[in-house]
Amino acid sequence: MYEEEVTERLRQNVVNAEEVCKVLEYKRKMENDLRFFKVNFAKMVADKEDAIAQLGNAQIALSHLKEELEKNKLVVKADTNIHQVLRAKAEKERDQEKLEKVKLLQEMDQIKQERDNLLEEREKFKQEKRHLEYIIGDLFKEKEATKGKIRKIKEIVDE
Repeated sequence: MYEEEVTERLRQNVVNAEEVCKVLEYKRKMENDLRFFKVNFAKMVADKEDAIAQLGNAQIALSHLKEELEKNKLVVKADTNIHQVLRAKAEKERDQEKLEKVKLLQEMDQIKQERDNLLEEREKFKQEKRHLEYIIGDLFKEKEATKGKIRKIKEIVDE
């Protein structure tokens, strides 16, 4: 009877050890996946920051274009008093510039919206990163608990 109990305990210890190995293998896989995710996430964040920088440059260019547009408007107003033919030409140019201004404003609104979307996406990625860091912490805690169980099993087996 004593031998049966010992045999049963040994079998249970073997089963527990196999489960521990499976958990450790799963943990190793998760750490590897996390490592790849961190690399990909860092690349994506860098790409998003580059896109935000490009959006800023585009806004600066748009402001310069607006200044030039205002200067052109002043020139057009001065030229309209010179002659009737020049007036028609100046009005035509002004209308074209207004259309361009509307297009630029639409593009600027679109760029602002894209920037806002990128910032929201960046925040989501930061939250995902925090979540994954908590998961890693939990895995390390599980690892320590598993090591403790293995030590107890070894002590029991050694006895």
